[in-house]
Amino acid sequence: MAFNRDSSNSETLTITSAAPSRSLQTSQGYNFEAITFVTDPEHEITGKLYFGQKDAYGYDGMRITRKVLNHELTEMAKEAGVEIHYGKKFTKIVHEDANGVVFEFADGSQERAEMLIGADGIYSKVRSCIFPDIYPDYSGHLAITYSFPRANMHIEENLPLPVSLRGKQGSFIISPQAEGGKELLIGRQLKYEQKIHFRWDTSLQDKQALIDIIQRDPNAWSPLVQAAQAQVTSPETDFLHVWPFYTVPKMDRWHSLTGKVVILGDAAHAIPPPAGQGANQALEDSYSFAILLANLNDKVSLSDALTAWEAYRMERMDKVLKLTNRVLTIRMTDEERASMPEHMRWDEIDGSDAGKSELGWLYLVDIDRDVKNSIKTLDARDR
Repeated sequence: MAFNRDSSNSETLTITSAAPSRSLQTSQGYNFEAITFVTDPEHEITGKLYFGQKDAYGYDGMRITRKVLNHELTEMAKEAGVEIHYGKKFTKIVHEDANGVVFEFADGSQERAEMLIGADGIYSKVRSCIFPDIYPDYSGHLAITYSFPRANMHIEENLPLPVSLRGKQGSFIISPQAEGGKELLIGRQLKYEQKIHFRWDTSLQDKQALIDIIQRDPNAWSPLVQAAQAQVTSPETDFLHVWPFYTVPKMDRWHSLTGKVVILGDAAHAIPPPAGQGANQALEDSYSFAILLANLNDKVSLSDALTAWEAYRMERMDKVLKLTNRVLTIRMTDEERASMPEHMRWDEIDGSDAGKSELGWLYLVDIDRDVKNSIKTLDARDR
């Protein structure tokens, strides 16, 4: 993403948490309050984690597919006059100084911009240019996911959905998705010690290998999970993916020495998916960074502003990573949890009414206020 603040044909894309210019319709996803943690095969409820709760946060959670989200964001960009170029692959930074950055694409063409923003994922090429010694770390766990029509599988009415079922061989997650919950997403979390590179390891490129992992131990599970395992071979099953759990080591900054190259999202702080915060935090990065740039003035240096913004975001990411590890650990087998360091052997999540506001720090954040106050503090300090 290239940024030229003073370009005569540039447009401003404004997104506010209180009043977005474009909103997702509830018909495009599945609304819910909490994910319930249950033992299998006993189906004993051990806790709930509220991913949304109108009384506590002002809104429920909504599960949508990446396809829907990508479409909505693309349409917002079009409406704002932001042009998106496809078929370009960034390769290297040619030169950067206080006036901007020159970068090159795989076809040999070069561009110059006031700022280069690397929002290019966990294996970020932009990050490798400014932090060549930072590599993603594999956690030793992965998830395999797939989806199919909800009508294909009977689920008892008293089973709370979405649900995370933990057994002796790991966990299965069952979550409605799509319009009105017409589909079921099934995810299996399990330990897989062989290091996986990128999204696919050579041993898992065969679809049958994934099916075998999902179906390898049906007798260890309740009839409900067995039914979900059986659906993986249905002709109507879609989106069979393997998702290795990677993190990006914590860095002391997310910008180059000139401040003209910045990384955000998974490029800066990739986290595993158990708490569903990867895309959310990338959006928070983008929004807070846009607020920062829009409110900068000549009295505050770019370097100081970036340092303050990064400190704010890093503190929040520390808490998000703690939440992620908590959910990851709760979904482990008893044997796996017993082998974890003592400080990571989390208690079960509070499923009472008191737990409904447990994630207030996550959902009630005022990003506009926080970033603007940070700039005001820097401005006052430099007077």
